[in-house]
Amino acid sequence: MTAPMPQREQAPRTWRLRTHLSALLVVTMLLTIALVGSAIVVARLPGAERDTQADLQTEVEQLAGRLELLLGTAQDRLELLAALLDGAGPGAANALLDEGLRAGLRFDAVYQLSRSGVVQAAGLLDEWQPRRRGLVGRDLSSSSLFQEASQRAGAVWSGRYASVLTGLGAVGLAVRGEDGRVLIAEVSSETLLGAVRVAAGRRGASVWIVDRHGDVIADTDGGREQGRLNIRDWPLMQAQPVGGTGVVAFGHRGQTRHAAIAHSDALDWYLVGHAPQGWANPRVQRLVIYPAASFATCLLVGLVVAPFWAHRLTRPLQSILDRAARATRGEAGDRAWPRGPVAEFNQLSRDLEAMANALMEREQKFLAIFNAAPVPMSVTDARRGYALLDVNEAWCRAFRYQRAQVLGRTGVDIGMVSMAQGKALQSRLRALRMQDEAVLLCGDGTPIQVQVFAQRVELATQDLVLWAAVDIGPLRRVEQQLRELNQQLGARVAQRTEALAASNAELASTVAQLGAAQEELVRTEKMAALGSLVAGVAHELHTPLGNGVMAVSAMADAVGRFQAGMRAGIRRSDLQQVLDSVEQGCDIAGRNLRRAADLVHSFKQVAVDRTSAQRRSFELAEVVHEMVVSLKPSFARQPWRIEVDVQAEGLRLDSYPGALGQVLGNLIQNAVLHGFDGRDHGTVRITAGRGDDGAIRLRVADDGRGIAPAHLARVFEPFMTTRMGRGGTGLGLHISRNAVAELLGGTLTVQSTEGQGAVFEVCLPAVAPVVAAAAGAGGEGAGEAQAQAHGMGAAGPGRAMAPARHRGAGSAGA
Repeated sequence: MTAPMPQREQAPRTWRLRTHLSALLVVTMLLTIALVGSAIVVARLPGAERDTQADLQTEVEQLAGRLELLLGTAQDRLELLAALLDGAGPGAANALLDEGLRAGLRFDAVYQLSRSGVVQAAGLLDEWQPRRRGLVGRDLSSSSLFQEASQRAGAVWSGRYASVLTGLGAVGLAVRGEDGRVLIAEVSSETLLGAVRVAAGRRGASVWIVDRHGDVIADTDGGREQGRLNIRDWPLMQAQPVGGTGVVAFGHRGQTRHAAIAHSDALDWYLVGHAPQGWANPRVQRLVIYPAASFATCLLVGLVVAPFWAHRLTRPLQSILDRAARATRGEAGDRAWPRGPVAEFNQLSRDLEAMANALMEREQKFLAIFNAAPVPMSVTDARRGYALLDVNEAWCRAFRYQRAQVLGRTGVDIGMVSMAQGKALQSRLRALRMQDEAVLLCGDGTPIQVQVFAQRVELATQDLVLWAAVDIGPLRRVEQQLRELNQQLGARVAQRTEALAASNAELASTVAQLGAAQEELVRTEKMAALGSLVAGVAHELHTPLGNGVMAVSAMADAVGRFQAGMRAGIRRSDLQQVLDSVEQGCDIAGRNLRRAADLVHSFKQVAVDRTSAQRRSFELAEVVHEMVVSLKPSFARQPWRIEVDVQAEGLRLDSYPGALGQVLGNLIQNAVLHGFDGRDHGTVRITAGRGDDGAIRLRVADDGRGIAPAHLARVFEPFMTTRMGRGGTGLGLHISRNAVAELLGGTLTVQSTEGQGAVFEVCLPAVAPVVAAAAGAGGEGAGEAQAQAHGMGAAGPGRAMAPARHRGAGSAGA
């Protein structure tokens, strides 16, 4: 049975060096291409945008010239028709107009209007010929195109013209003849768009034809905005100088685009060419696609070439690894370690050769030391059932075996241990080290008691255990002799012990008598102090309880009078009177009973036995900050300020933060209630530092009225107050001093000059003393009882504030 093997950590995923080199070559090449390509793209992007703007401006200007030329021929043809129609009759005019439709730019219809706007003749395409009779005589005087052409000479273009034939939007061209008649030609949007596309050629920019009113009358991008968009008030039109050209940017349909604008004076139209910015710009796309294609090409080339190059680099290293593996197996060999063309690999080969030689030399030294050791030692393999791999000469001498007899066999096989002993030793050998005692059998059958030491050594292919055995038989015999001597010595000690017990009994009786006397003295002192305390509390309770009894008696009299009046009849005034009496009595009784409850609570704080407190390690600044934050709401509407100058770190205490916080609260409240009484301003300043003796000093100073010299020496006495009957009990500073001295292990002192304020200083050790009652209780409840013993109960700042009222005259406690 073999001992369980320790769980091995899962080996991280590894790659062959060839794979690493291939990846390194590919990543290096791709990273270079990516950086260079990115730099080219970043450097060329602004230029691509500028080239786009320049090409767009050139294209728009050229398109404006070609469009003027193309539409100018149609305008000249219409002016020629107007001249030919001068003096022609209706029949000849219709025929001439029909013929004029088919030459040059196609007109959908041409009308000759009289000076009053009535259609006199109409030229129509074949599909519209049947409607000629209905058109002749039609009044078109309301047409804005007719009105504009009648008022000025020359040709007039309009993008807001409504077709007489279809009623749909079209482009209208009007020319006034010498006789005053007006010739109007209709050009459909499709015809105009075809003319624009012919003039634009194969260029890819989208172009809008915009009339003088801002309407888009033609759109080369599928006609999406044709007749649907008016850009008169767009910023790009406002920024365009009249009759000039320029490039601006605008947003449309969620996309930012470059816009180049050119104005045609002959047509009084604007040509707006636009192209997308950023990634949507084809020029930018081509600029990015070319480096990306180069990147992909380099990736393919790297994936093909890198493995061959990596194989060439790692081939010498593989030879070195094979030679190292043979050396690890103990196959020294006569052949020298391999060398190659890489200097680093050659250096590695030399280092490995030196290390292999050093390991062989070290192994020989180990075998020499192992065999020369005077202690019997053996080596077993746990993975082979603890079979013996080697034994030293001392082991052979001690256990009387020949080395050849035991190698490859277990202790059970050679009879050195029984099966049960072998399993017991293996079960105890779970850690790396083991020490135990056992009885082993030598080769001649003689038992020998030994102390066994075992050390486990885990290798890659073996789990070796190094054993050492020390003969402890003589040592055990000496120990037996010592035990017999100890028993004799024990009898002598017992005799002496009886004599000492008698003496101790006499001393214990004497100590018990002294303890009883001491307890009686302590009880007498406690009763005297308690009597003084009870007398003071009884005096304080007399006034509020008397007022309460008086208020209850007054309410009883009022109720009696009300019951007597019920027999004669109740009036509303009687009921109101008894209610007022009861309300006033309840108010008086409530206030005085609450006052009595506060006095009783303060008495309990002073009288309760101190047993424990909440103790921990803390920074002094934490307690000061928490107490100031809890008190600030009560001063929110008062003209008093609290200033704190305590460093955040460096003043660490191992003490009772609850008790310390209540002491600080009592001192602050004492300054506010008495030092600033009758004043419209005041400042409480809290500072702290570490003295030369290592103690921490906490100071609470105010600029109030100060304490009278007659009261300065008595401010810490119980029931010492100058505000008797006005809410003062004279217990706050007494409780605070007891908590500082008995629980916190420090001192509380006061310095004051009447009229110049007062300074209370708390001197604390960094580590508070261990209170016997708290240590004996050992629980949370005991801690609360001890805090209450000093007036620092677990109820928080509010419960310990009420007693903090005793300064002398001026700022003495009330």
